[in-house]
Amino acid sequence: MSLIAGTVFYTDTETNNTYFLVTDEVPQPNFYTVKMHRHNDETALGAILNAFKNELALNLDNLRLGELAGWHMKSDADLIALYTFEVVNPAIFDHERLSMLGMHFANAKDLNSLLTTVDMNGVGRLD
Repeated sequence: MSLIAGTVFYTDTETNNTYFLVTDEVPQPNFYTVKMHRHNDETALGAILNAFKNELALNLDNLRLGELAGWHMKSDADLIALYTFEVVNPAIFDHERLSMLGMHFANAKDLNSLLTTVDMNGVGRLD
């Protein structure tokens, strides 16, 4: 079993602010994580997409795979895969449902300590 992380982001065209889907954890939000079970022939990408669809009820047709990175979840020693998805239409998200599930979209300006834990070394962009 491995942990996989994922986030969804969009940029508000009026304010030019970028927002990331994160957990409501205190004192610092985190990226959404799921467990991948290799013994069930799951892939990392499949595990995060299934969780987005089944647990968060996100419309996968509204997401575009962006980048794959590493995320140091608790320390520099624990690097886990982080999948990033860009939103096609932010208006169709059910923010109330996400809130009930402990998730919200946070402004990137407020996520400095979280975003600095993302490691792009040796990871290619998936276009």
